[in-house]
Order: sequence, then C-alpha cells, then structure tokens
Amino acid sequence: MAFKSIIAHRLYRASPSAPITKTLCSEVWPLTGKTEDCARALKHAWLKRGGKVYGRFHDAAGENPLPAWLEGWQGEAFSFLKFSTQWLQHAEVLLGQTEEVLDAYCFFAHEALEAGEVCWLFLAAHEAAFAVNGDMALDDTHYLDTSHILMAAKINLSEWQSGESNKYLTFVRAPGEKELSEWFEKVVGFTDKLDTAKQTEQLLAVVEDYTRKLPDEVAEQTREKVVEYCLEQSKAGESVTIDALSQNVTPDSAEDFKAFAMTHDAKPPSDLVPHAGQLRQYVRISGRNEQMSMSFSSGCLGEAVVYDAESDSLTIKNIPAALKSRLLKHMK
Repeated sequence: MAFKSIIAHRLYRASPSAPITKTLCSEVWPLTGKTEDCARALKHAWLKRGGKVYGRFHDAAGENPLPAWLEGWQGEAFSFLKFSTQWLQHAEVLLGQTEEVLDAYCFFAHEALEAGEVCWLFLAAHEAAFAVNGDMALDDTHYLDTSHILMAAKINLSEWQSGESNKYLTFVRAPGEKELSEWFEKVVGFTDKLDTAKQTEQLLAVVEDYTRKLPDEVAEQTREKVVEYCLEQSKAGESVTIDALSQNVTPDSAEDFKAFAMTHDAKPPSDLVPHAGQLRQYVRISGRNEQMSMSFSSGCLGEAVVYDAESDSLTIKNIPAALKSRLLKHMK
C-alpha cells in the first residue's frame, strides 16, 4: 500500500441560516509518517463501517462534474490540489442549497494498490476533549476523530477508467442523517445502488445446491469457507468474483464449482458485491425475545439442536461446558 497524495480542507456551517465557511489548504501534504498514518486511520475506520453501497457516477455531466475533474487530474491537465479544491467548491455550492449544518474536514487521498489505483474522499470531524496543560490545570482541547468518519467515498480509478465495471464507486452514508447523506451523494455524483441482498441470495442458492452432493462434514466446511471469504471481501469493500471464490473455497475442484455456478438457475453475476448480514444468517441461526437470546451454527441443526415444529420446541444436546456449569450452579 502506498499513498501518493494526501490533502484536507474544511467546510463549516454553524446553523441553517449561517453562511458557509470553507478553509482551503494551499498545498498537498508532505508524505510523512504522520500524514500517512492519518490516512491509514481513516481507511481503517472505513473498513469497520457497515452499510456500504456500490454504484457508479451519474451520467449527466451538468449534475456531476466530478468525473471530468478526475479525468483532468489523471490526464495531468491540473494537479491533485486543484482537483480537491474544485470538489470542495462544488460541495459548498450544493450545501448552500440545503439547510444542513456541517463541520467537517474533507480528506482526499490517492493510493496505489496492487489491484489498481484508488481515490478516497473522507469527511471527519474534530471532537472536544480534556487535557492537562503545562501548569497542571485542566484545559479544553480538540482532536481529529479518525476512528469515526462521518461519510466517505472510494473511487476505484482503474475500474472506472476501464469502463468494464458499474460498481467502481463505493459510498458510506452518515448514520441517521438522511438529508446530509443525500447532499454528499449528490456532491459525489453517486447513482445506481446495487441490490447486494439479491446478488448474495443468488450466490447462496448456488452454494446450497452445490454442497448437497458433498459429504456432510465437507459441505459444512465449504459453506463456512464461502462465508468467511465473502465477509473478508465485504469488510475490505471489495467485490467477489466467481473465479476467485472458486480458487479460494474449492481449489481442488475450482472449475467444477465455477461451471456449476455459471449454469445454475439462480444465475448469480460473475462479479458480485456480498451482503454481510445475509452471509452471517446463512451459517448462523439466531433470535431473541425479552427473556431469551440464542445463536448457533446452522450445521448444528438436526444433530446437536433438534427443532420440533409441532410442539414449537428445541432439544439441545452437547451443551457447551461453560453453559452447563452455569446451569448446574443455578439449579443448586
């Protein structure tokens, strides 16, 4: 991983009726340990965030100038600094068309990876805190909260430039801030949200039918490998290809699984975005009410856990040792 350019600007509005203030950085930050650590911390916060949506740029150039600015920067018509300031000025104009309140530092980072080049947009905030000053008195201070990003976007420049993908743009919204998220979505020019739940459902239908012909133990291991690999890709904000999944999950019969998937009635796309929630539900059965919470591997059903639909009851065998100890202690 190598960051090639990093810079930050500030966008501020104290109240819906207040004027918007922007503070522009005059030059790209030097690539020191401190600036690169900051970018890595923001990226780590991105990786931890759920709810990512995938799509592409809006086609209307008048509504979305970002692709033209990216082309200008990538074609070396102007600098990364100019690209970032153009974006911030565009963001300021669109914020002025709303009544949203915002105090955010807008980070731009250009990263070169083995899989291709990426442009990151992070919005993060300063948070209030306490500190002990040189006179050993309590004082107020502020710190940049790199562990919690407000909103963010990841542009896979290589996929965008190839023109072969419709999901080169990954987007993270502000939790509980619908209008603010809509503003950021418009600023980035994001469109065409993918139905990740449907794509994952199609893939899991293939996996379920494929594993039915395998011995029980191998089938369960295969399901777990599929989920583990897909969750890793989801956490990294990356898609899952049938080719890569076949090689990672069924290396000894990769072509067999690939052929099975591509001819299956579910017709999963050859390159899909996994839905983390559905993947977890596939290998774990869970539920709760006011008195009880329960979760167990789906592989336990029928053996260690038996459900009787007629009496609406569960019979649990091979109880975990810690639970058994608690039960015995409670019974006494």
